[in-house]
Amino acid sequence: MAATWRLVIEYDGSAFSGWQRQPRDPSVQATLEAALGTLFGVPRVITHASGRTDAGVHALGQVVSFTAEKHRDPEHVRLGLNTLLPPEVSVIDAALAPAGFHARLSAVGKTYRYRVLHRRDRSPFHHRYAFQLRVACEWAAIEQGMGALVGTHDFSAFRGAGCTAKSPVRTIDWARHRQDADEHFLEFHGNGFLRYQVRRMVGTLIEVGTGKRAASSVAEVLSGRDPRAAGKTALPCGLYLVSVDYPAAALLLDAVAGVQEPGGVAHGGGAAADAGAGDE
Repeated sequence: MAATWRLVIEYDGSAFSGWQRQPRDPSVQATLEAALGTLFGVPRVITHASGRTDAGVHALGQVVSFTAEKHRDPEHVRLGLNTLLPPEVSVIDAALAPAGFHARLSAVGKTYRYRVLHRRDRSPFHHRYAFQLRVACEWAAIEQGMGALVGTHDFSAFRGAGCTAKSPVRTIDWARHRQDADEHFLEFHGNGFLRYQVRRMVGTLIEVGTGKRAASSVAEVLSGRDPRAAGKTALPCGLYLVSVDYPAAALLLDAVAGVQEPGGVAHGGGAAADAGAGDE
């Protein structure tokens, strides 16, 4: 009988064309599926991720589900995959999941982080892993602009071309700015994100911080729903998928598929809006 599995993985997105399998370019999905096929002794294992990350976008807690016929000890699966995978990908957790668990369809929330290195000189150690900002920036103004994004809104203004989500309405539960020396982190938690949404919000906020637009313009762009009014899309190198949330019952082996019981939300590392159809 086939067993359902849940993996939590990290990856360096600069090495791949994104999560989704591509005809010619290397992808995280193809790389992981090849390792799973070798481990389970089958031609191919089909995986489902919580969302599709684009080329250059990183993950600290991407969640992946798949089914396999053969039984394996979860710890042996984790260790075996990390032996087979390249150094740019790491499995940090492997566990059996209920038959109804699906990394994308079962998700109820996600956290994204955008990393900015703010200093005068560029860093050779950050160019793949952070956006490097080398001009003056008012972070208090950015924080003011971030406040306008919290809540349930139509995020059409921050929706990227090619987004397949049925609805542009999303809920951002919180948005915050943190600083560690010359590194700044813009973090967002919500029930789902449109394609390029986080990067377009960050690009607009950076324009606020660098004096190219007022903090009040963020609310105006949001309400106007016109993508042409938003700022330039921020580079993918600074974006990280941090974690994915699931109802606690969705991760319990004895949970009944399709039934959500009380117990709160558990990190993978009700469906999210459009089941993550337009994620970064």
